[in-house]
Amino acid sequence: MKRTGVLVAATALLCLGAFRPAFAQTEERLTTLDGVYTEEQALRGAEVTEAVCRECHDDEEFVGAFIRSWAGASVAALYDDIYSLMPEDQPGSLPPQQYADVIAYILQLNGLPPGEVELGVARESLERVVIEANR
Repeated sequence: MKRTGVLVAATALLCLGAFRPAFAQTEERLTTLDGVYTEEQALRGAEVTEAVCRECHDDEEFVGAFIRSWAGASVAALYDDIYSLMPEDQPGSLPPQQYADVIAYILQLNGLPPGEVELGVARESLERVVIEANR
């Protein structure tokens, strides 16, 4: 009886992730300094910005102080903010990938390095990336 209780407790802890290796936890977190978008994605984001955002915004609004104000937040938080507010006349009306592409463009504008993999739209992947300003 005692052994069964220990097995149940161990199984519960494993399900909750209590025994996840430390290296797995560090691999899950990225920052915007780790190349979380591609150059091609940033180009698409520039096109969306030109077609949809330029009427109200210029690139300078998203450089420097803007990205520093998001430092420490997840890319998911930035995505949610842009998605829920833009475009101003129809928030949330763009395809999800276009919002991610615009974020890639914003990262590029701030001199943050591109990488080999595009910034996705899955919530989990956006939450893994912490915004960090360029050094």
